[in-house]
Amino acid sequence: MSSFERRERGPYASGLARREAILDAAVDLLAEVGYHGMSLRDVARNVGISHPGVIYHFPSKEVLLMSVVDRYEKEMGFDLKELAKLNPLSLLDAVLEVLSNMGKNAMIIEVECMLLVEASSNLHPAHDHYEERNRLFRSILTTAWAQLQSEGRAEVTSNPEDIANIQMSLFDGIMSQWLYSHDLKAPSQMARFYLHMFTPETSAECLVHYREAGWLH
Repeated sequence: MSSFERRERGPYASGLARREAILDAAVDLLAEVGYHGMSLRDVARNVGISHPGVIYHFPSKEVLLMSVVDRYEKEMGFDLKELAKLNPLSLLDAVLEVLSNMGKNAMIIEVECMLLVEASSNLHPAHDHYEERNRLFRSILTTAWAQLQSEGRAEVTSNPEDIANIQMSLFDGIMSQWLYSHDLKAPSQMARFYLHMFTPETSAECLVHYREAGWLH
């Protein structure tokens, strides 16, 4: 490694570490006081840097908020554009994997649950993001359940969009219940929902798979 590379990597690594520290502080404050109760000066104070030091990385509170949301989605594997590329059963597997990732960072799950409520207001800066995310998630799940029905893998004959809405409600509910009890086997709750929706043959096949993956206990 050249001396130039060492000089470049040092400040770059330091900048990344500072950025992560700011995000950590923002997550803590969002969980404690919510978006409207948080200020960039509070974040700076908690990190131990100046207000301009925070603004250097995050020019506004809105930018910082959306960076926290982005961190949640990346840590949880909740990239809907990637999930949309999967076949139906792989998509449902991916949702189980998202739920299994909750134990990695309980605080950010707490923030996510808070934002789901806060962002329902049209005035909230994350409203459009969550509205579009819900629309896309619903669309992806609806397509998946429609395909499972057409392939004879889903026994339930309800409207696929209704099934998608139920699954989304279950997804959000599992997250909030998990905050009250980390002993809750989050993926197992969703896996059992799937098994009730599938035909007996698909249920038998997936039951073995879910147990092997550690999603069903």
